[in-house]
Amino acid sequence: MSAMGVPGGARNFVISGYADYRHDNLYFARGQSVSLKAMEWEGRLKPLMPWSTLILIGAGIAAAAGLALALLV
Repeated sequence: MSAMGVPGGARNFVISGYADYRHDNLYFARGQSVSLKAMEWEGRLKPLMPWSTLILIGAGIAAAAGLALALLV
């Protein structure tokens, strides 16, 4: 027998990937709570913009500025 308690010569032994869990355990209570979402402090801040969006906006501004500079020169 090994340290895990698995017989050394057992070829048919399989560790199951199934566990006893409830679907509710996979979510935070705050994310699912309707009463907390309705609180006054939940709607005051806008979500942050991702870096990829900021980079695309900066690239668009740089391209527009380069085009305007090329047309003026």
